[in-house]
Amino acid sequence: MSHVRLSFCIPSYNFGEYIGATLESIVRQGTDEVEIIVGDGASTDNTAEVVRHYQTHFPRLTYHNFGKKSGIDLDLCKTVELARGDYCWLMSSDDVLEPGAIQRVLNEIQLGHDVYLLNRTMCDRNLRPIRRQQLWLSSGTADRVFDLSNKSELLTYLNASKSIGALFSYISCIIVHRKKWNEAGYDERLAGSNYAHVFRLFSILKVDGSSLKYVEESPVLCRGENDSFLHKGICDRFRIDFDGYRLLAEFLFLDEPVRNAFKAVMRREHRWYTLSRHKSEVNDDRKWKELEEALFNYGYSSEEMFLINGLGSSKLLVKSLWSAKKLLGI
Repeated sequence: MSHVRLSFCIPSYNFGEYIGATLESIVRQGTDEVEIIVGDGASTDNTAEVVRHYQTHFPRLTYHNFGKKSGIDLDLCKTVELARGDYCWLMSSDDVLEPGAIQRVLNEIQLGHDVYLLNRTMCDRNLRPIRRQQLWLSSGTADRVFDLSNKSELLTYLNASKSIGALFSYISCIIVHRKKWNEAGYDERLAGSNYAHVFRLFSILKVDGSSLKYVEESPVLCRGENDSFLHKGICDRFRIDFDGYRLLAEFLFLDEPVRNAFKAVMRREHRWYTLSRHKSEVNDDRKWKELEEALFNYGYSSEEMFLINGLGSSKLLVKSLWSAKKLLGI
């Protein structure tokens, strides 16, 4: 049996409709150096049946039903525990790889960096690209190695970050050295935040001598219009991001300039004009007030909050502004 260099670690829950496409995109380019681990949080749909079908084509695909749904934090942790590869590619069970993605990453991990961050192509629910590339770092940032244990370089990285995807929010673009992941351990303080893996990755990268390789290429197709965290509404969905990254900022960064730079990435992720559109869709005043508190915590100015609430109070006005923005290509 070949030595396993790369393990795809796929936590899943009731994504039987999509996981077949995910597995197909891996199996058709998988090598003897690749294995796939599916960790199922007790799905009630046909997930197990779909996975069994692909096991007949790819013997290094293993399926584990955990018996209960524990949430993404713990289910991802348990899935990686089952892996044997030198590196683990964390993967959502509804995203898809571009052809050649695995060979590119197998070549990359020969360099021995601790964490690799890829970019993605944003698609609709049917995997039709709607944006060619969604770059996590500012345009013009080519493939680069970062030492985030160095404060100056960490600030450079944070200031170049356009999205919390650069802060590892999106798992399908992350490859991590398995031994380093295990050494970092699971921190119970982040349990239930949906971002325990982010704490673990930064814990790895804060150690002297560690390295992050940013890869400009986008070998992952992200299936949009399929956010499983939206079932309670847009306010609760935003709170997942804002609350989770607030905890991360507090636990990871005691240095105030670094913490502020970390939180500023969230403001670039959720611009005031985007928030005004979402405000127009919210009917629960109590939930919006709670979200407003989170926005102030992230440093949104009084002027921005005035615009968010003012514009967001009129669905017609927001619709007109967004139509104009789209027409002008802004």
